[in-house]
Amino acid sequence: MPPHRHFVTALSLFVALALVACTGGASPTPAPSPSPLPTPSPSSSPGPAFSIDVSPPELPVEIRLVLPGEESSFLVRVADLAPGAGAVVISATAVGAEVTRIMQPTAEKPVGEVWFVADPTTEETTDSVTITAGCRGSTTTVERTFRVFPMADERGQDATPHFERWIAWLAATHPELGIDESTEWQPQFVSTLLVVSHYAYYSDEWELTVAWHNMIPPDDWSEIHLRHRGVDLSPSLAFRQDSVTDGTAPRAVDPPDVVVR
Repeated sequence: MPPHRHFVTALSLFVALALVACTGGASPTPAPSPSPLPTPSPSSSPGPAFSIDVSPPELPVEIRLVLPGEESSFLVRVADLAPGAGAVVISATAVGAEVTRIMQPTAEKPVGEVWFVADPTTEETTDSVTITAGCRGSTTTVERTFRVFPMADERGQDATPHFERWIAWLAATHPELGIDESTEWQPQFVSTLLVVSHYAYYSDEWELTVAWHNMIPPDDWSEIHLRHRGVDLSPSLAFRQDSVTDGTAPRAVDPPDVVVR
């Protein structure tokens, strides 16, 4: 056999043995499976859902009249907050006024108060207070406008006789309210609605509004509306004297739905 035939035969035998070795009994090593993608860490959950009730409402605007340099307020009640969600903190900013103090709502006293003083002005303006409530990253905002009328407060002197008469009557007939002649009050100008004048007084526990009808007897009635501060969003008690001149006996009446500012 020629030498080159020996070489070809040997080469063929080598290739055959190599193929047997590659495809023989041992299973091929499987390719590694791809590494799983990293699981994203959960994002921080949003804070609890809730809402706020702000009083007085935006309409009608007639129940909100502020004098320049005089203090006024809005009431804020937290609603729809799940138990144990945490404290809701109230903040506020104003246009045409300065926010002076905020009484924060608590579990025991859920109705807060946002107080502000209107800027000086020589013409009637409409300005606003923006109230924001926050709890663990959740916030809600309500805006209220108010009218500023440039005049002096001359109604306090007219309110005084009504106020003093009602305080004496409450002390004598409703001692459970804790109101008597020694209770300290802060007077506050509020709106006149139609021909009914209003004037408010604040103690630590109560907001008391005197209202009187500027008419002749027997339509010269007088009323008081009482709101328990920190607890009530609107007055919860009201009493009426049908004629001041005739000295009629006071009687309980339905309180108004909203406070007057």
